[in-house]
Amino acid sequence: MKAVSNCTRPKYVCGNDNIKLVGTTDGYFPDFGHHLEKEMGGLWLYPVKLLDGFWMKLKDEAAGTVDGYIYADTFENYPHKNVFHYGNGMGHTPVTVKRTQIAPDGIKGVRVTYEFSLPLRSEKPRELEIELLTRVNLRPDWMAEELQIFDGEQDEIVFDAQSQTFTGKDDKNPWSVMIGTSEPIKKHEIGNFYGPEVTTGNGMGCKMHFVFTLNPGEEKKIEFYFAGSIKSTEECKENYKQLLEAQDCEQKKAARYAKLLESAKLTINDSTFTEIFDWVKVHTDWLTLETEGVGKGVAAGLPEYAWWFGCDSCYALQGMMMQGQFGLCKDTIAMLLKYSEHYNGNGRIVHEILPNGFSPNFGNTQEAAHFIYLLWEYYQWTGDKDTLKTAYPYITKSVKWLQEQDEDYDYFPTGYGIIEIAGLNMEMIDTAAYTAAAYGCYAKIGKVLGYAQECGDWEKLSEDAKKAVHDLFWSEEEGLFYDCYASAEKIEEKKQMILDQMNEAGAKEDIIKFEKNLASGKNKLLEKGWLLNKNWVVNVPIEVGIADEKQAKRALERLHTSEFIGEYGMYLEGLRQNAMMTISTGVMAVAQAKYGYTDRALELIERIMKSFSMATPGSISEMSPDYGCFVQAWTAYGVVVPVVKYFFGICPDAVKNTITIAPKIPAQWNEEGSIEQVRVLDGTVSVAVKKSNGKKTCVIKNTTSAVIEVAGDFDNVEIS
Repeated sequence: MKAVSNCTRPKYVCGNDNIKLVGTTDGYFPDFGHHLEKEMGGLWLYPVKLLDGFWMKLKDEAAGTVDGYIYADTFENYPHKNVFHYGNGMGHTPVTVKRTQIAPDGIKGVRVTYEFSLPLRSEKPRELEIELLTRVNLRPDWMAEELQIFDGEQDEIVFDAQSQTFTGKDDKNPWSVMIGTSEPIKKHEIGNFYGPEVTTGNGMGCKMHFVFTLNPGEEKKIEFYFAGSIKSTEECKENYKQLLEAQDCEQKKAARYAKLLESAKLTINDSTFTEIFDWVKVHTDWLTLETEGVGKGVAAGLPEYAWWFGCDSCYALQGMMMQGQFGLCKDTIAMLLKYSEHYNGNGRIVHEILPNGFSPNFGNTQEAAHFIYLLWEYYQWTGDKDTLKTAYPYITKSVKWLQEQDEDYDYFPTGYGIIEIAGLNMEMIDTAAYTAAAYGCYAKIGKVLGYAQECGDWEKLSEDAKKAVHDLFWSEEEGLFYDCYASAEKIEEKKQMILDQMNEAGAKEDIIKFEKNLASGKNKLLEKGWLLNKNWVVNVPIEVGIADEKQAKRALERLHTSEFIGEYGMYLEGLRQNAMMTISTGVMAVAQAKYGYTDRALELIERIMKSFSMATPGSISEMSPDYGCFVQAWTAYGVVVPVVKYFFGICPDAVKNTITIAPKIPAQWNEEGSIEQVRVLDGTVSVAVKKSNGKKTCVIKNTTSAVIEVAGDFDNVEIS
């Protein structure tokens, strides 16, 4: 499985759980990034950057080639490695160059192999002069100064002639990087060198020079090794040694990915869809991040969000558990709990955790509720009671904290939800819906753990809160759920901001409705619903099942129109229609599928997939179609959950130890297809739906101890 690009500037990642190399597909390492301005690329051993990058210069004097840095014109992306092909970017030489990169699993380093080839048809040998320039830039991650960690004034590099290695060290910190090669170095240089790109930072450069002759039909291979440590030079040397001695690392890594792709293996009449479905499994593995002393979990996205989020994880993990990544889900949940306790301690769930353990945002209101909802979903799929036991003391605080945010006792906590627009810290629809669901999930978790007597009040609170969302957040006139619930007095404070957005969108009718709603009623303190931006989170009450069938039908019909949907999915706002993300589209796809509209759900997933490889070969960007992070974890939610949970209808119940299978395959797939080895509870389930001679058969293979219950209109059901 590979994806190819002839573009020159898309970004890519080569990494493992610890180390990530991020550059562009032409083989270069330009400055980019806004959290750490111009510093988000290069080689990272989080939470420390090691290198800005490396660049190769090639000179073929016989061909009159300009002595310059070469760039790739073709890039191949594989799940386990990257391959660059150099040709047009090397002038008139007949020599071709292939570069392969891999970060062996379990090693804090990257191997880069250059292969130089001279075609047999060439008339004479070629003497080549090769230089590899590496720019060391040892520096800490974003907001390190909050932990009193500061970059040194100048990096230092020393060369060891015996081992033929360079060691770079920060002058004030123990961070180290080692650089070496498989070939004897003819000449080396150390200085403040730059390649074709002048990169930012207090870095230092080192050059390796090689000279060799290629005969017609001959190939020459040179390997380069980059390893690091955030602890000491001694550990860096050990990591370098492991990298140097790693055997069969490519085969082992490829085999691991092959195993990953066998889980939830999809077979339908659309090979493009199945290929992209598989790539989404790869994305969450690329984003796995473990840092010493902090923990392990799925990071949100690269290059800007190489850290962990409450909100993102609550979505991503639901897709990942259906991909079979139980262990990574468990690790991520544990990390969120650990740092929520550390920074809050009161039940609030942190919004983000940096690789150094610092949290810039202690949590939006929605995240506490969403986390409890995630926990219950996780238990239903995994049966992991230990994680529930670990989490229960903290989420007991969470439900009480959510109640404390409900200042006027109307069941709707106040605060920021998923939409982090300044000023929208009111009673938001996503927070209200997730909170109503979370109270019920908390009660279910309590019952599983043997606290049934304490759960009755929470069950009732959940039902009352759901009814309040159902009744008070619903606009019968619009056929949609409101964005927020607030008094006219509260909205008056934000009037100019709201009008500015409506004017920007040219939404004259919305302005008239807004002004009329603002002026209506004598009591300005009385709360009511407001449809302001028509944010994508108006889907959430449908996504979690609070909407009744009539509400869902009306809302989902309107939401599936050009008012809310563009070429690549659902707009973040139906009002301005100026941006869309995979998560906005994904939540709507889940909502459509939940209420049986699988054809619409499939269409939405295909809109997400339409942006596949547009920014990076083999990947789907955070912002549709091709900007933001070039790979994003929460895409798994919108792509995987509708397919596994609703198209093939796999719904486990860990409490009863049953698995309900209720497939509803989209018409575009001819209502046929199969998904194999879906990890559920203590085994796997495979589901195939077949049509033959006017009859429909459901074939199920079950290796779990759970009882299978089949729902649906089938002529035959086969269970083995």
